[in-house]
Amino acid sequence: MHSAVVSYHTNPYTCGVARFNLSLARAMGLPVVQLDSFLRERHQGVALISIKLEELGSDSLERLMAGVRSRTWAFDLLLHGSDQSGPELELCMGARRVFAASREIATIIMKHRQDVEAVFAPGAPVLPRVPEVDCTLLTFGMAHKIKSDGYQRLATLMKRDTRSFRLEISTALHEGGSFDEAFFTVGDEISRAFSGNVRFLGFLADAEVSERLQVVDALVAFFPKGARENNTTVLSAMSHGCPVITNLDASSPSWMEHAVTLFDVGRLKEFPTLTELRQVGLAAKRVAGEFTFDRLAMEISDRAQRE
Repeated sequence: MHSAVVSYHTNPYTCGVARFNLSLARAMGLPVVQLDSFLRERHQGVALISIKLEELGSDSLERLMAGVRSRTWAFDLLLHGSDQSGPELELCMGARRVFAASREIATIIMKHRQDVEAVFAPGAPVLPRVPEVDCTLLTFGMAHKIKSDGYQRLATLMKRDTRSFRLEISTALHEGGSFDEAFFTVGDEISRAFSGNVRFLGFLADAEVSERLQVVDALVAFFPKGARENNTTVLSAMSHGCPVITNLDASSPSWMEHAVTLFDVGRLKEFPTLTELRQVGLAAKRVAGEFTFDRLAMEISDRAQRE
């Protein structure tokens, strides 16, 4: 009966209505079409426009209302909220059928459309528990921008290993960035390297980062040239006693020593055993303990005074 579910937002990680619409469309066997695209392309059939009106930008709202007034296409409407505005009234009167996501919303709409249907919003599905693996690795960074070279090397090592592995990815948003959909994707190369056994953790607060660094088997972090003294991800893991697998070059500090305080992926012949990982993690913790903010503050103050 419907040709598509029309949604203003389409990123399920940042918008509850978008998440709802993707799940509903999947259950109905329909595509999700972004509202502006729908208004430009005029899809055939009866679309189900599923929106929360107050989320719409002014330009999108104007285009939507112009389309409704033109009466050149038919639509059903599913409202996730009510602002009791003029555009909401026009939408309700122009729709073939109106659905409200709750009885409260339906009661408001009933002033204008007696035939409004009250429905509901299902909760998140119960997903299978994440299976246990022999070795869990953690990495940080923009998931779709992580360099895959180091992971390809890891994949080669893991193929020779009988253990099972999982990569957990945490990411953060840089100032001025945006949570677009690409932000949440994992590169195909990385996913293939771990046979799809990749778990996206989203943004983690400092307390949760600290917790995970104390339970995972190793942190993996690869850089365009090599690890440096100012790679806080590496220093954070080392200070927690979490072994690090990274890449080194001639400009890496001397205390970043392969198989002593961390592992250089380019020099590994096989994936380290858990015993080797723990030994290096303990050595890393001792070394990283010297690099604190107190020491940094003292060095800066002392050197400034000498000048």
